[in-house]
Amino acid sequence: MLFEEAFVHLKPQVCLPLWISWAEWSEGAKSQEDTEAVFKKALLAVIGADSVTLKNKYLDWAYRSGGYRKARAVFKSLQESRPFSVDFFRKMIQFEKEQESCNMANIREYYERALREFGSTDSDLWMDYMKEELNHPLGRPENCGQIYWRAMKMLQGESAEAFVAKHAMHQTGHL
Repeated sequence: MLFEEAFVHLKPQVCLPLWISWAEWSEGAKSQEDTEAVFKKALLAVIGADSVTLKNKYLDWAYRSGGYRKARAVFKSLQESRPFSVDFFRKMIQFEKEQESCNMANIREYYERALREFGSTDSDLWMDYMKEELNHPLGRPENCGQIYWRAMKMLQGESAEAFVAKHAMHQTGHL
């Protein structure tokens, strides 16, 4: 096949766009099984920071092609395969929220996983988690105090300052 031939002649560090093109082509021309096989091969070949883009595309494809269950299965299969992006976790949170029977326990699980990866630097993630507990019909507003203190312990320097400012603005209705 043309794609496989191209990989023979290219250095691995420049192959990401080719893997993405192959997956996109496969989605339109091949079966779901074939497309999934392309993503799995790509994830074995593409490592480091480049794999982040691939994981996000794989998760998007899984949701488009197989819905929430498929996306959750892909998410679980990749959950120990670092590195990630915050967007990877945010996608799963959004997919869960789009479900008719949205499960708040799953939303919490996705936030907790994201915070394990990005909790020391991403103040927005902490704020969004608190807002979810406050605004979701199955949220527990009483969890917000604990989330706030965990954020204060984990966030560093400017991230902590940004969080305090955002939290104050939210408390006064300006955010």
